[in-house]
Amino acid sequence: MKKQHLFLLAAILLLTLPSGCGKDTAPKTEGEAENKKPETEAPAAPPAPGEENWGTAPEYKAALITTTPIRYLSANVGSSEEEVNLTWFSPSGEAGQVYWTTADDTEFENASVFSASPVPSEVTSGYYVNRVTVTGLTPETEYLYQVGNEDALSPAYTYTTPAFSSTFRFTAVGDAQIGKPVEDMDRQKNNWHKLLNKVKYHFPDSSFLVSLGDQVNDFDDTEQYNAFLNQGALYSLSLAPVKGNHDVGGPQYSEHFTLPNQSSLGSCDDSGDGDYWFTRGDALFLVLNTMDTSKWGEHSEFIASAVESNPETKWRIVFSHFSPYNAYENYVENAHNIRPFFLEFTSQYDIDLVMCGHDHAYVRTYFIQEDGSYTEYESPAVSPEGTMYLTLSSSSGSLYRRPTDQAEAAVSRKRDTPEVTDVQITPANLTVSTYNAETWELMDLFEIQK
Repeated sequence: MKKQHLFLLAAILLLTLPSGCGKDTAPKTEGEAENKKPETEAPAAPPAPGEENWGTAPEYKAALITTTPIRYLSANVGSSEEEVNLTWFSPSGEAGQVYWTTADDTEFENASVFSASPVPSEVTSGYYVNRVTVTGLTPETEYLYQVGNEDALSPAYTYTTPAFSSTFRFTAVGDAQIGKPVEDMDRQKNNWHKLLNKVKYHFPDSSFLVSLGDQVNDFDDTEQYNAFLNQGALYSLSLAPVKGNHDVGGPQYSEHFTLPNQSSLGSCDDSGDGDYWFTRGDALFLVLNTMDTSKWGEHSEFIASAVESNPETKWRIVFSHFSPYNAYENYVENAHNIRPFFLEFTSQYDIDLVMCGHDHAYVRTYFIQEDGSYTEYESPAVSPEGTMYLTLSSSSGSLYRRPTDQAEAAVSRKRDTPEVTDVQITPANLTVSTYNAETWELMDLFEIQK
């Protein structure tokens, strides 16, 4: 065959192949068509830093789970890179399955099957909660998966593992708090959707996304949870949720997320919301539920156990909704109340970074010592003494607050657009970069070396 004929054939095949991540093999329905937004083409070349817009990132395509009888699909971090936890609600009381296979097996002929034992939902009448831990993942591999059973089956979704390396990145966002105020929920949902597109566009190799609490404004509002979870990008990205004060009130948070190495320590509403930990590369991540004031002292016990299980990790990072070093004046008293507990365990267990939400205002501290004193370091800080605290602003634009001056704050600013924080870790460096999610202007940058 002549070269020009080969070229023409290749061009035709390229035009007919589906594009983008998150493509599914299920037939499209009217419901899905209504949920999809018009395609957004990626620009020929990325705009200069600070000159992007919400349309810079191409639309991440995936059929919403609501196009089927299944609800509330959530992909959550596993204990290590080799695992991912999946949670979904099904109207079927029969055992649910995860069908997991490589991206080239589009008919799922060689899929591994992981089974769930469904439990009746306490909050969604007529539905059952299914939980599965998928194991045996390999690095830098694109997978396809479906959840459900013969009564109801989800569309197919992609999940791509990052490199299993001591050099990696993760993404962090502050309060989405969708539904604050409720009449503005559509705009917040849209902002959240666009922010997730930006995460997939700029950080396709992100190991996970941490949401630092207050996923929704009203803990028992199904529309708000729909707005938060029904996002194509989230079906393909491991989420590490943190429980916030607006998530408190019932078992909704616990039913929606399946979390690794979960402890009863720090639990608030039920045994399913306690502290948990996981590892990536050479880093240990400690996720605290700081909602119950009577259990603040339990977090040291949890951290001691997690560190004992992972004694060789070089970096140790804590996630908490409440911050002991914030700047919004109405929350400063609470910060002072929990500060002694943080000062004790961050010093005793050599915590490098604490990341928090709640404030809806951005704060990065100097390095805090055990006695509450602090040391100012220029970036890069070489083997700094103490712990750096980072409090993030809103990821949906639901609310922005103006911080007050705090002596310990190296940076303290009110934000007026959603933000995203990128954390890059190597054996010798930890670099935190915070961006305006819309324009991609770099708002703050700091590096730790050790």
